[in-house]
Amino acid sequence: MFQSNMFQSKMYIPNERLKDWIKVYWFLKGKGKGELSYIRNILPDGCATICFILQGKIDLTIYENGLISRGIYVIPPVINAHYDLISDDIFLIDIQLNPSVFYKLFNLPINKMHNKIYTFQELSLDFDKSILNKIYEEKDNSFQIYNILNDFFIKLFNKLNFNSNEMVLNINQLYLNGNLDNFFHSQNLSIRQIERKVKSYTGLTPHNIAKLGRFYSVLEYMKFRQYNLEYCELALEYNFSDQSHFIRDFKSFTKSTPKNFVKNTNDFPQFQGLCNITKIIK
Repeated sequence: MFQSNMFQSKMYIPNERLKDWIKVYWFLKGKGKGELSYIRNILPDGCATICFILQGKIDLTIYENGLISRGIYVIPPVINAHYDLISDDIFLIDIQLNPSVFYKLFNLPINKMHNKIYTFQELSLDFDKSILNKIYEEKDNSFQIYNILNDFFIKLFNKLNFNSNEMVLNINQLYLNGNLDNFFHSQNLSIRQIERKVKSYTGLTPHNIAKLGRFYSVLEYMKFRQYNLEYCELALEYNFSDQSHFIRDFKSFTKSTPKNFVKNTNDFPQFQGLCNITKIIK
């Protein structure tokens, strides 16, 4: 199983200019020598990820070509809880894109992706391949890596003439607040047209996006109240029909009851990262 004392898990909020595109940078760094492997439990977030692997190996077990090492990879959105195997010397940075961004970035509907890991080259995206070396040279300086990532993605999105169209912003907002009524009313399209468009952008239905967003809002709540949780209060605040509905929903995302999750948070490095999220102000 995952041993939190063997790894450092931390998240950073990207530069303000990237807020519409990137949800978070997740740094996971092992303290070993590459002699052992550990299970890494993964919580679904519905977001495609650009993964920078600086050192070590990882076996993304749910994909047909999941064994990967040093390089830059694009990982399809995760919608079910699962586990990976990571070497104890791993150093990776997950660039977690907002739900609607993959389609705009790669011009490929997510529901057309295969069950595999992609490289940037496969998706025909031209980029500065020297970034891996630049990051590795600063591997002990998280602040400098943060700056390198911001510069890289700001230039990439500018080069591709990224603009925040209405659908992208509304999907992002749905992920944040889970308000389906507002989302459907904000579009000048039929419900069926909206659902088709959202599916091509994200691989998910609007309902699934709202559920995932609510799950991460619950995790934020638990981050601050994990030792003093009132499940009835939590269920009411996040519009579950009752406590049983909340527990059932939570278990579908974590394969654990809320009570057991709180007891074993060290088994979930994403939650550790959320508990150590940082906004760098320059």
